[in-house]
Amino acid sequence: MAPHFVSYVKLISYMKRVLPKEGDVIMSDETTGADKSYSAPALEKGLDILESLAEKESAVSLRELAERLGKSKNEIFRMIHVLIARGYVQRDSDTDELTLSPKLFALGLRTPQSRTLLEIALPEMRTLAEAVNQAPHLVVLYRGRTVIIGSIPTNSDVTFNLHLGYGRVASEAASGRVIMAFQPEEKRALMLRDCQNHGAKPFDGVAINAILDGVRRQGHILGKSTDFLGITDICCPILNFDGDAVASIIVPHVDRVSDTDDLTQVLDAVKQTCERISQKL
Repeated sequence: MAPHFVSYVKLISYMKRVLPKEGDVIMSDETTGADKSYSAPALEKGLDILESLAEKESAVSLRELAERLGKSKNEIFRMIHVLIARGYVQRDSDTDELTLSPKLFALGLRTPQSRTLLEIALPEMRTLAEAVNQAPHLVVLYRGRTVIIGSIPTNSDVTFNLHLGYGRVASEAASGRVIMAFQPEEKRALMLRDCQNHGAKPFDGVAINAILDGVRRQGHILGKSTDFLGITDICCPILNFDGDAVASIIVPHVDRVSDTDDLTQVLDAVKQTCERISQKL
């Protein structure tokens, strides 16, 4: 499974936190003396299935999913069929393996916080794309992974565009490093721990923090892509009122033999775009 939807399963996690669990007692607003106990085991089972699929980076069989959840295949069989029918899970017709559909990702983009960021950022990114003739991407972080939630294509004959939902382990990505660089010490440490939990290549904590400190001093990253040949990453943070990064904008600049672009000018354009978005946020 491509890691499209990991970022937006926080919606599911939130629902699990706020829904009462079996044995919880809820006071009725309309009664003063009677307690009621509510539980929703079927709903929790469905949320467990979605979260488990989101944590996997490849499709899984029904048997493997059941083992991960500590349940029998019969216990989750009907729930899987409902999730498929509602469009949250998709099944490969050849292998019967299961993955998440794009529906959760689409739901995540409809949350107020995501809408606000996108509503402010996309017009500015459109102006940026026209100015530098390259495709800017809006990136957020969730549980140690980067997730692209917005991008603007260009009319250039050659451009580099990553699809919405694409993500990498944050410690290995320029966009992720920029976001982590502009975090308080404790939050950065948690983010790096999440990176390790996602199976990132082992890294020295002192070394990676030194890299992030350098990014923070510079205020940006401008360098060869750590993932693709022929690409120069140009990335700056979008900051909140406290100076912490809530997102980043990265321009994967296509390096051409005949290219005469001054990348410092592209960097300045990205930086100014991020500053305007930060001010509006």
